[in-house]
Amino acid sequence: FTIIHCTTIINIRTIFVDTILNFEIMSKNIIIASSALLTASVFFVLNDAIINYLSSINIQFYHFIFYGSPAYLIVPVYLFFKGNLKRHIVSTNYYVVIFRSITFAPMPFITFISLKHITLPEFTTLNMSSPLIAAIFAYIFLKEKLNKFIYFSLVIGFTGVLLVIQPGFENFNVYFLVTLFGVVLITSTTTIVNKFNNVTTAIGFFIYGGLTIHIVSFILFIYDPLKINLEIFIFISLASILINLAIFLSTFAFKEAQKYYASIFCLVYLQIVWSSIVGFYFFNEFLNSYALFGAFLIVLSGFVSIPGQLRQVNEE
Repeated sequence: FTIIHCTTIINIRTIFVDTILNFEIMSKNIIIASSALLTASVFFVLNDAIINYLSSINIQFYHFIFYGSPAYLIVPVYLFFKGNLKRHIVSTNYYVVIFRSITFAPMPFITFISLKHITLPEFTTLNMSSPLIAAIFAYIFLKEKLNKFIYFSLVIGFTGVLLVIQPGFENFNVYFLVTLFGVVLITSTTTIVNKFNNVTTAIGFFIYGGLTIHIVSFILFIYDPLKINLEIFIFISLASILINLAIFLSTFAFKEAQKYYASIFCLVYLQIVWSSIVGFYFFNEFLNSYALFGAFLIVLSGFVSIPGQLRQVNEE
């Protein structure tokens, strides 16, 4: 009896220790993923602000991609000379990474054409519908069990979005639908990363993700070349660095998050806050009282999602 009793105690202790360690590992993963996604959200907005300016002076998306390509190419070139490129471009499923690359390819075109016809706050807030699409995708394709905190966070966040965009939707614009189509595409790419997170590395997803659009842009640039001045080149270079960092960080975040995709996606609502700040300082755009309250709700949604993240960890 003593031997059995001691064995039982040891087994219980082992299970308890393993549970604590697993909880700490998953909590660390979520914190890292959330931090990466928050940083990426700032970079996305700054990139969109620069594109908003470039599109107004008739810079096309393929001009932007061509002149900004060093920010993308420096990664595989650096890895090549370091001798690590092969490790990151090897994939266990090339259909997945190529399909994701093709899915992402229309995004620069959609961003440029949308920002040419709608304002930056409208564009950013429309993109804030992505957590709702992400939650649907997570439930259907990732088989995630969403909890009441996540649902509540989504409701609060989307309510905030509606309050922010209310002035801009007085006159319907077909480019609102174009932007929403882009939201579906970009959410699809992050869902793919989360579902097939083991087919390649985060850097591998980044390299393959930009492959198709860079090839297409180089071809289009040959047919429609454009010389630019130093100021425009600096703007394009800065935006390219920001967008490539944002894409890498968001890819890393969703790969790191693994089974907690819906939880961290709630944090993208904070982009509307960064957009409001950029709009105020650079475009002289102000939010009315309804929009300010909406911004508050969006920030609140990010905090409400945190208990949802922790509950998902506990339910594992």
